[in-house]
Amino acid sequence: MRNAFRLLLWLLLLWASTAAAYASFDDSKLWFERLSDDERSATQTDLILLGHYQYLVDGQFGRGTFEAIAAFQKSQGRAGTGVLTDFERRSLRDQAGQVDSRLGIELVSDTPAHVAMMIPLRLLSIRNPTDAGTSYVSEDGEFSLETMHVSLADQSFEALLDVMTSPDPERTVTYRSFGAGRFVVSGQIGDYSFYTMFVSAAGEAVGYSLAWGKDYAHEGAVTSVYIASHFTPLGNLPPPDELKKAEGTGGAPPRGAFVLPEDQPELILLNADITDQTSAEFDRALAARPNVRVVALNSPGGSVDSALKMADEIHKRRLTTFVPRDMGCYSACAYIFFAGIDRQAEGELGVHQISAEVADLVLAQTTLGDVLDALEEFGVHQQVISHMLRTPPDDMYVFSPAELSEFGILSGDPLSITVALEQPADPATGGGAAIVYLSSQSNAAEAERSRSYIEGRWSTLFGETRPEVESAGDIFRVQLPAPSLERANAICAAIKADGGGCYVTAAGS
Repeated sequence: MRNAFRLLLWLLLLWASTAAAYASFDDSKLWFERLSDDERSATQTDLILLGHYQYLVDGQFGRGTFEAIAAFQKSQGRAGTGVLTDFERRSLRDQAGQVDSRLGIELVSDTPAHVAMMIPLRLLSIRNPTDAGTSYVSEDGEFSLETMHVSLADQSFEALLDVMTSPDPERTVTYRSFGAGRFVVSGQIGDYSFYTMFVSAAGEAVGYSLAWGKDYAHEGAVTSVYIASHFTPLGNLPPPDELKKAEGTGGAPPRGAFVLPEDQPELILLNADITDQTSAEFDRALAARPNVRVVALNSPGGSVDSALKMADEIHKRRLTTFVPRDMGCYSACAYIFFAGIDRQAEGELGVHQISAEVADLVLAQTTLGDVLDALEEFGVHQQVISHMLRTPPDDMYVFSPAELSEFGILSGDPLSITVALEQPADPATGGGAAIVYLSSQSNAAEAERSRSYIEGRWSTLFGETRPEVESAGDIFRVQLPAPSLERANAICAAIKADGGGCYVTAAGS
């Protein structure tokens, strides 16, 4: 009888532990799929940088994503629930940002190899041209990356894989994968590990090969997956203003979310959503503009923590903030604006409450406390704060020109600066000066389904304009034309406040 009782107890415990594991997986899936497309991809990318996720970034939830989230939580001494609290998300972002900064990861347009890819330039600091691409090597020679392109005129893509995996006494292939126009081969060459990937594109194969010694085992594992997830044949690149980072050579290219006009050396323009990486990108923009005096703002908002970091830096440096005509600064962007020693706004300035899940109410209140402390330090009047606290997260309070003066929002002398990014609308086509990008899908059917959902959910924001599907190679984008960047940013801000995802560019860029 005692043995039977013990068996029953053991079975109950086994059932309870199994049920708890599945409950965690289901809860994790529900939480993850509530995130925006950008947030899901960013979470997987951050987990890659910390060595917890070993798969390509796709924004899709699966066992690998669940286990990576749980592994990160356990590494922090917390329960591996698979559901990140706001505190854990900030910790993940901060730690991944430190790795990103240490490696110096930048998007490089490698023209000789016909590719664009994220490369750890601080680690692979020595660059030399090759016959088919470029070689990037660490200072000690123990970590290398070689980009290349191969014509498929005389051989098939599969035949190239056979060449890469053919018997070789100096090479041991431990993994190979082929499909959907991409193949991966990895293994050992003597004491070195290697990872090779090729993609079929426009009659050629473009790719890269990484090799690293045992002292770089962690960096090799992280970098191989990170590069594979952020690799694009140049023929399929999106417009330049959509790129998050640009190669730091020649002229004054964008620094992530920032534009550095060549003819205005005292100006930096924020022209994108505020992500967890934007504050680090701002540091790089400041380093590239040592004589900066004015920070212009055109953003629908985004990460509060990142915005507060930039605001603190602007206030310390006593910089002027400026919202140019036909542009807008909303939500978290407003905290950056208020940090300016002098503040001018010819475009729109909008505020609302901080958005947060009920389960994270305590953390939301802590974040709100940080915001209120910053606004007090910046000398923001109580009327401004009252409008912010009274406006729901799914709405936006835009200050009128009269209120900008009445509430002491503006300070200093008016600026004689022209910041022109938008292009005029084309009456013949009914096009707009800006585009709100709402979704990106791999086929037309999924794009149409996404378009229908978006139109049904946010039709009240769109007026008479309706989302449309545009194809660019194998990518199908759901987008909305807008008459100005100002209007586009207002729409995107409202969508983000309601839990959606989007970003804005000038039309034709």
